[in-house]
Amino acid sequence: MAARMKHAALALALWMGAFAGACGSTTPPPETAADKDDFDGESSPGDDATAGSESAKAQKPSKSEKTAAADEGEGDEAPAKSTPIQATKFEADLKKIGINLKKIPELEKLSTAQKKKVMPLLQKALGYDTCQGCHAEGDFKKETRDMKVAREMWRHFVVPLRSESGGTLFCDSCHAGNEHVLNRKDKKAVQAFMEEEYQYKLARADKEDMECGTCHGDAMETKIIEKLWNIPK
Repeated sequence: MAARMKHAALALALWMGAFAGACGSTTPPPETAADKDDFDGESSPGDDATAGSESAKAQKPSKSEKTAAADEGEGDEAPAKSTPIQATKFEADLKKIGINLKKIPELEKLSTAQKKKVMPLLQKALGYDTCQGCHAEGDFKKETRDMKVAREMWRHFVVPLRSESGGTLFCDSCHAGNEHVLNRKDKKAVQAFMEEEYQYKLARADKEDMECGTCHGDAMETKIIEKLWNIPK
């Protein structure tokens, strides 16, 4: 198991580095009638996403810089301590949106109205003020790598996984309002952290055992995004 978890540590670095761009930082264009009629979950969520934001956050590294840091297992913005799993703060919001938390649908299967209300929650869960990072600046319907990664994160984590007690697992359960969640400087510490937090404190909605292969597959693939989800860099 120790060897498998060592591989898992590298893989989770890739997960978090990629999902960090789920909702980045630039002001979305004004909502139009066309947006209201044809919102696909990837266009601007409207004013809700930026409500309460008085100032932009400090300039963040470019996507290529963040990806490189994740690949190396390091980064200037790594937290002092890895962030433990916590109960989501958005369970009531998700219920209000009308999402069945016992059987959460895939992101693209949510209704237009639900998607529009979920986007600000994703943004808050990662600690961003606005939407760029997942979305291309000036074109919120343009397909980006980060949009694909966000969909797969939802599909593989939010949909099938739960807390140890069977509660809802949402983006903030791991991110807790920050894009960076792992301190990877001490490899042995990361291995122990992942085993304690991600294996023992998470459960599967289908009641099967939570183990390394749940996310990495039978072959223990470490490049989950590129190899299992088929999303090239």
